[in-house]
Parts: sequence; structure tokens; C-alpha cells
Amino acid sequence: MNRPPRSRAASPLLVAAIAAFAGFLLLGVMLWRAEMLDRLELTGHVWYVLLIPLGLAAAITTFSLFNSYAGYTGKVLNGTIELGGPAVIMLLVLILGFYLVPPPSQRFDLTVFVHDEAGHQVVPLRGQGKLSLDFGADRRNESIGDKGEARFIGIPADMRDRKVAIGLESDNYEIAVPAATIKLGDEAVYLAVRAKRLHLTGEVADAQGRPLPQARISIAGFATISDVDGRFDIPLPADLTDRSLTITATGFEPWRGQITPGGNPLRVRLTPLPPDKGVTP
Repeated sequence: MNRPPRSRAASPLLVAAIAAFAGFLLLGVMLWRAEMLDRLELTGHVWYVLLIPLGLAAAITTFSLFNSYAGYTGKVLNGTIELGGPAVIMLLVLILGFYLVPPPSQRFDLTVFVHDEAGHQVVPLRGQGKLSLDFGADRRNESIGDKGEARFIGIPADMRDRKVAIGLESDNYEIAVPAATIKLGDEAVYLAVRAKRLHLTGEVADAQGRPLPQARISIAGFATISDVDGRFDIPLPADLTDRSLTITATGFEPWRGQITPGGNPLRVRLTPLPPDKGVTP
């Protein structure tokens, strides 16, 4: 007994199904790892590979299922090229796939100029320190040049027009605005910095160790008053040269000494004035 012949279309359609499955599988990988592909600049390459199985599936399906035919003749490199059958459909899918999809945005560069709060012309950091920018999960660090500039090359295109955090690594300076951010997209931006603040903290008490509120603490033009618990906190620039501290309180001898901002909290006990000296203004 003779078996009926198998359909000639079954085998090509199986190939088309496999090609389509491979194409959609690759498309899923592109969507799942889109950020990584963009960072590695591989999106265009993967898209090109994706078009091949999709074009193959479309060509085989068209000519096997619908018995269609197409042809193309053209001149290439002083010769003639003739394409027929599925090759034409596959070629159309590849060409239209790139023609209809807009080209990816190009990476861009950014220069950050560091200057003092006094103005753009005052450049306190020349050839020292580093700036850092956070591009999503990627942090970039660049050294500050002789003109107070830090250049960030090849920023991913999808970061354009976004606001990102910026940081400064320096021994003596800090960003003037805490938690500063900058908007990406311009070729150059300006960042104000100031001398780094170090906190001088401590407590003022009388001879018996009782807190002295309203005691005046002053150093190099900076001053504050102790609170109800005798505590004080003065932010001072890191490049402070005059470190002579003076503490005064009504009815007590002034206290003077050399201090180190940013060190351990200072604990001072004031001595009462003798009765014949009156009170301290």
C-alpha cells in the first residue's frame, strides 16, 4: 500500500517557524538587556542579526504558502545582479528594517568647569581633585585639569537632558551647593566650589562642670553662642590659618587656646571672675 506523499510546503514552513522563533527570541533578549546593549553600543549589531531570521521567515512563508514570486535586476560594481524568489523578500525586510527604524542617538561629551563662589574667573582647583558623575549604575571619575576643567567623554545618548548627581574629591574644597545635580546635554557647565567646612564642636561649663548657656565662642571672624546645654558647633573653612579660639561668658575669665577644626569635641571650663574685677562685658 502506497503512502501519500508529504506536502512539499511542510518542510519549508518548518524552517520558517524555526527562523521566526529564533527572531522573536532574539527580540526578547534585546528588550531584556536593552540598557547593557546600549552601553556597549551593540544595539545596531543585534538588530541587524534579528532582521535575518525574521526576513528568512517572511520570505519562506510568502513563497511556500502563497506560491508568490518576485524578482530584482540591478547593476552593482559595473556588473549585473539578479535576485529571485525568497531572496527578494528577505532583502526588502533587511533594507526596510534599517530604513524605517530611526538611527540611534550619538554619544556626547561634557566639560565641567570648576570655579569659586566669587565668580567664573576665580579657579581654585587647577590640576588637582576629581569630579564624579553618576550615569545610572555607572559612575565616572575624571581628573580636574590645569584650567579647572574635567572632561567626560562618550556619555550614553539616553542620558541626554537628564539630571545627574555630581561629586567632588578634594582635600580642601567642596561643592558650594550640597547634593548638587547638573543637567546633561550642554557642551559645558559650571560648578561652584568653596573651601571645605570643618566643624568645631564642644561644650562650655563652669568650674563645677555645669553647662554655661549664652557663652560666646569666636575664631578668625566666625562666632556662635552656646545653647542651653553649653554645646556649640562652628563650621570653619579647611584652609583656616588663624586657629586661635576665644570663649567668653558674663562673670567668667576669658578662655583662649589653639584648636584643630574637625578634631575631637572641645570641653572647656571657665573660671569665675574675682569679685573685685566685676563682670566681663
